[in-house]
Amino acid sequence: MPQTASIPLLQFPLNRPAVADTELVLAPEVAFQSLCEHHLLPYNGVVHIGYLHGENLLGTTDLTRLVEACSGGIQDQQRMTTRIGLWLHHQLRSRGLGVLVEGDYTCAAGRGRFAGPKTTLACYGSLRHSATGQREFLTLARRELRKGRFGND
Repeated sequence: MPQTASIPLLQFPLNRPAVADTELVLAPEVAFQSLCEHHLLPYNGVVHIGYLHGENLLGTTDLTRLVEACSGGIQDQQRMTTRIGLWLHHQLRSRGLGVLVEGDYTCAAGRGRFAGPKTTLACYGSLRHSATGQREFLTLARRELRKGRFGND
């Protein structure tokens, strides 16, 4: 199996044709756990993925497996966000893709540093160049957060 760094490339059935529409799709948020590369303490959070259909589609289970594979190990949240985004953009051949990751760090909370989650964002394709598309993705992702799934009641 081909490998990237120390994690094998994920193999998903990508031959399902996508519906040709222009609507932004927000996948259900995916929870993750990882280890902070600076303090070797756990952090957890959620990943929001929004995309404009391309040539291929992935199901919710496949997205969950991807997030689990990319969040495993010791790493920086921004690097994880980029890895998820690049993999999805290239494999799905999406016209546009946004990945928003929000993580709560036990290392920061234990030292009283940050009052809330750290947020990282990566946009690719048409979402990278469209302020309107980015705004739509961020609005949908924030709406999901307000539903109380990530400790916000």
